[in-house]
Amino acid sequence: MNLHRTRLHLTLIYGVLSALAVVAISWYAVRTATAGIYDSAEREAERVVQELGLHAFDPAAEDAPANTWRVNLAEEWDYPLGEVWLEPPLYTIAEESYGSPDFGRFEYADVTYLSYAVPLDVNGDDVLVTALDLTEFDNDASSTRLRIWLAAAGSIAAASLAGYWVAGRSLRPARAAQQQQRDFIADAAHELRTPLAVIQASASHTLSRPRDGDAYRRSLEEIRTAAERAGIGVAELLELARLEAGQANPRLAPLRLDLLTEEVAAAIRSDDTLVEATPGEALVVDADYGLLRQVVETLTRNAAARASHVWLTTAPHDDGVVLDIVDDGPGFDPEILPHVFDRFRRGDAGGSSGLGLAIARRIVESHKGRIEVTNRREGGALVRVVLPRHRG
Repeated sequence: MNLHRTRLHLTLIYGVLSALAVVAISWYAVRTATAGIYDSAEREAERVVQELGLHAFDPAAEDAPANTWRVNLAEEWDYPLGEVWLEPPLYTIAEESYGSPDFGRFEYADVTYLSYAVPLDVNGDDVLVTALDLTEFDNDASSTRLRIWLAAAGSIAAASLAGYWVAGRSLRPARAAQQQQRDFIADAAHELRTPLAVIQASASHTLSRPRDGDAYRRSLEEIRTAAERAGIGVAELLELARLEAGQANPRLAPLRLDLLTEEVAAAIRSDDTLVEATPGEALVVDADYGLLRQVVETLTRNAAARASHVWLTTAPHDDGVVLDIVDDGPGFDPEILPHVFDRFRRGDAGGSSGLGLAIARRIVESHKGRIEVTNRREGGALVRVVLPRHRG
């Protein structure tokens, strides 16, 4: 699945839909704005007629409006009421106003003019005509249209960028799932590479020439050990994948953490390491018994693999409960310490697959807790698990 291509497709769809909406709104805005501009031109023409009424249509008035005429259709005469520099089709304009005022347009010397004709008598034979230059209004309309469409183009561009960002945010879960899939495949290859190499080498070596029964037995034991390691690694990978995908939700119930540590300490037997659980007060947490036991057992066995003495202690901690697993071993390599919970990051030479601590952290986090690892000043390591206390 090409998420980048999918993101571009989503952005294109979002951009097209946004463009359709913006164009529709802009078209309506252009029509409304230009109509308002030309309405103002008609109001200006009406104002000119009102001024003529104040002059009683006297052509001798010095400040009479320019480009105004009185036209008599019955007697076929006309005369200007002020200064004129046009030759409009006066009789055509006057005839179109029969019975009521009428607006029109005409061209003269490559300029568009607005005409306004008003009948002065009931018969419509005597007509007042005025002409208004529309150049300024046309320029205003053009400027308004340009600004609206530029704003529309900017809005479409901004909407497309927003769509690209929203598409990226929407695809984050898919990207995370894809990344988890790639990580799982890489982790599985990493975990199975060594056991399969051992199996192949042991089988090839054994089959290279006839051998006695003991040699075949030793080879089969090597193959079985490698297969068991591969099986454990695959099981841990599947468990980690379920935890990260949220499919292994803990079944919470009240649990005595102090008793659990005593149980784990008693279950781990080693000839070289002493594991002790320090008795403490009754501390109850809400936890999944199987998952939390796995955490305590994994951390304790890791500590026992590198030390001769391991202590498990529990105590109250603010509004929660703390479990400390302390050992007297060499501690963790300071360079590895910040990454000890990463996949396949082994804290010491005695580790196994390097998945145990990563799984433990996921389980603790699913219980709303946290896990920390430090080296002690007096020597050894300290692994601390902090869990919320039971609220019942």
